[in-house]
Amino acid sequence: MGLTSAFTGAVGPILAVAVVGYLLGRATGLDVGPLNTVGLYVMVPALAFHSIVTTSLGGGEVLKLGVGVVAYALVMIAIAWTVGRAVGESGALLGALLLAAAFPNSGFVGIPLSEFAFGEVGRTTAVLYLTIQNLLVYTIGVYIASNGAGLQGREAVLEIFRLPLVYAVVAAVAVRAFGLAPPTDAAAMETLGLVGEAAIPVMLLILGIQLADTDVTAVTRSAAPSFLKLVAAPVVAVAIALALSFADPTVAKVFVLESATPTAVIPLALTIEYADDLAIDGITAPEYLSTAIFVTTVASVGVLTLVVAALQAGLVV
Repeated sequence: MGLTSAFTGAVGPILAVAVVGYLLGRATGLDVGPLNTVGLYVMVPALAFHSIVTTSLGGGEVLKLGVGVVAYALVMIAIAWTVGRAVGESGALLGALLLAAAFPNSGFVGIPLSEFAFGEVGRTTAVLYLTIQNLLVYTIGVYIASNGAGLQGREAVLEIFRLPLVYAVVAAVAVRAFGLAPPTDAAAMETLGLVGEAAIPVMLLILGIQLADTDVTAVTRSAAPSFLKLVAAPVVAVAIALALSFADPTVAKVFVLESATPTAVIPLALTIEYADDLAIDGITAPEYLSTAIFVTTVASVGVLTLVVAALQAGLVV
């Protein structure tokens, strides 16, 4: 009964919308770029601002969450490097493996899933997780992608300052700190909430459309990133959550759930930027990472159902 309710109540709804996006992408060849821009520059910042301004989470929990996200990424990078060297990956492909393991899809998959599974606290925690992760993607992630291609990527780090999400989070924190938050029923807050809520289905449609356009050339080499993301990642996340001892058990559960989501899409843009033309054994880093995204996303349906059921039942944290 636990698995059934976890699937129908959390995983099933996000899967259904993503499948619609996938079918739409396959049938029409729709360019996901404009839709992704609207989501990234309008809907997600509105969701972040509204969620943070109205959240009941304290500063201590947010700080622990930040430490957890950083610790998770560093531990997964270390594990992935060890596994990658053991299986003979090097250069840009090793960098792609590190990116696949270290950065979960905490946005397109994580935010909707966390809200369905754990309500408002789940959504807010997921938004904060995504924000912290984005800072890591455009610093550590840029270094990994560019270093694997033999390039220097310091200038690309500036990309983080072009993302409205960062400014939305800073503004929301300032509003809370100075007690300037409008009432939740004020027109401005209701408008932000409406726009933010639209981000949930739009992100899932974008995910489906992106998967429809994925090149799975390197499917035979997806074993390492798939194992790391689907098996090792949840275990690492649980260990970190227990070590941090979150005061709010829901935050701990969402942290684990976010970390267990499949490989993120954003790092793919970094490999395209720095290693698009570098082929190793006939495979480029973008092809390798695209395959990892596709395989882990499809396989995560069963894994996430198990994780949600275990978390909701209080069996893990």
